[in-house]
Amino acid sequence: MNKLTEYGMTGCKPISIPLEQNVKLSADEGNLVEDTTMYRRIVGSLIYMTITRPYLSYAVGVMSQFMQTPRKPHLDVVRHILRYIKHTLQCGIFYEAKSQLQVHGYTDADWAGNDSDRR
Repeated sequence: MNKLTEYGMTGCKPISIPLEQNVKLSADEGNLVEDTTMYRRIVGSLIYMTITRPYLSYAVGVMSQFMQTPRKPHLDVVRHILRYIKHTLQCGIFYEAKSQLQVHGYTDADWAGNDSDRR
């Protein structure tokens, strides 16, 4: 995958989950990331990737909340997502041009699960 090569993650060890369970990220904990542009490019690429890999949407959505001032723990989680992508390179959705597309979505709310804004 080109993005793994671009971000230096081709030799990383694949993992089987996109986001650790019960991970708690804060907007003001940890050192600031030196290259914020790199963080934003990675997350932007991941957002684009959710078109064909909707199972990444939750993890990428969480990480996109920290685009303004990313910190080291946020970058670590983004790298974790990239390691998961390496594990799931063969997965994806192919949208055929002639098919009748019906999309169904389901959600489960975790009220007050986010310590930053209690949403």
